[in-house]
Amino acid sequence: MKKPGPRIAIFSVLLVGLLVFLGVIYAWNTASDIFLPVTTSGTARTVAIEVTKGETTTQIANDLESKGLIRNALAFRVWARVKGLDTGLEAGIYKNLRTNMTISDIITQLLNAQPDAVRVVIPEGWRLEQMAQRFANPASGLPKFSAKDFLTYTQHISQFPDAGKYPLLKFVAASNGMEGLLFPASYEIPVDATARDVVNLMLQTMVATIQQNHLDTLAQQHQLNTYQMIVLASIVEREVVANTDRAGVASVYWNRLFIPGNETAGFLDADPTVQYARDSQKTPPIYWTPLQDSGRNVAADSPWNTYINKGLPPTPICSPGLASMQAAAAPPKTDYLYFLSAKDGKTIFAKTYAEFLLDEQKYL
Repeated sequence: MKKPGPRIAIFSVLLVGLLVFLGVIYAWNTASDIFLPVTTSGTARTVAIEVTKGETTTQIANDLESKGLIRNALAFRVWARVKGLDTGLEAGIYKNLRTNMTISDIITQLLNAQPDAVRVVIPEGWRLEQMAQRFANPASGLPKFSAKDFLTYTQHISQFPDAGKYPLLKFVAASNGMEGLLFPASYEIPVDATARDVVNLMLQTMVATIQQNHLDTLAQQHQLNTYQMIVLASIVEREVVANTDRAGVASVYWNRLFIPGNETAGFLDADPTVQYARDSQKTPPIYWTPLQDSGRNVAADSPWNTYINKGLPPTPICSPGLASMQAAAAPPKTDYLYFLSAKDGKTIFAKTYAEFLLDEQKYL
């Protein structure tokens, strides 16, 4: 067999070299492409991302890729590690990232910029004092927020500069505050927000929620004005865990208020109102702890004690969520006057006190 000539050997070497060179060029172009912006400046979009406390670089990279800010999550992770992003990123909402930024530009922006906003969650059923504590907590990231200002504005409506903007506040007696009127939700709050800004945002959200769900109209159809509906909803909020029970509990209290001659004589006998009265007289380490005595024997001199005073309490006792307000605005027609929570968490309804006592023996 004839051995390959020198020319063939040289050609083979050149061919291999060319293939390697082309491979390098392809790899370089590919690597370069994944670091390039997703769009040109002319078609760029501004996209916000939220970085939560403890979120990993991998999670951030995947979020950026899914929102179309970067081409490749792996490339972002590699470059983020080089530039130290995994150790220097502050949690919050970043609103000024654009699709015409390179991966390097995005990482630099995240490293050097402060978040534009932070996420603060206010649970349903909280008092004003609990909200003030949450917003003022350094972990919330609101350095300009003052708990003292927040409580001044919300507990003394006349001292809130923007009170005139909200017709809802006209329902409230001058001696009472905004308890129940600040809607509980997950809020995106600018990092430079003051207490005044926060109160406005929460009031606006409550007004919008009422209007969008026609809660004021529904309440009027059930002999309640908007404020009374919120008062009733606040009691339902603290009484009920399962959404499926809210309507039934609301109907119990509505029946006690509006069915003439019923055997409850118009007393709501609601433990949460007594908890509110007790905790308002002396600030506790923890709000809403269960009563250790009959409701009649706790904060008996308070107008919020619905064992002693007929009808609704003077104000809401907490900020109710949408489900509780919907139940209070349009409670179903029932004959129930009593309810209890069984050991398994199920709510048991009764039409008479005698039936209620039997339910106590059966379920408790």
